[in-house]
Amino acid sequence: MLEIKSWLETTGMKVAEERFLKPPALPYIIFLEEVNVSGADNKNCIVDRNISIELYSDKINREAESKIDALLNEKVIEYRKNRTWIDSEKFFQTVYDFNLVEKL
Repeated sequence: MLEIKSWLETTGMKVAEERFLKPPALPYIIFLEEVNVSGADNKNCIVDRNISIELYSDKINREAESKIDALLNEKVIEYRKNRTWIDSEKFFQTVYDFNLVEKL
């Protein structure tokens, strides 16, 4: 099973699941995970994980994005990437969405 937090920490950026109580200096990463467990023959054996990685930065930070891109490419994970300016916060949010299906 892929440990998302420790995996993302290899980027050198601060990482939290869901949120930081006090956000650190930009850039930083937040990840969200939805887990669905299913199976057959009265046994759960499949874990379907919908994961979002959110990169927050004060500018378009291609260096930080390339670190996340490299991690996903290294694991051969197909992903969708979307960048948005959040005017109320005055920073960019780059979101990576992907799905992992794992056998237990």
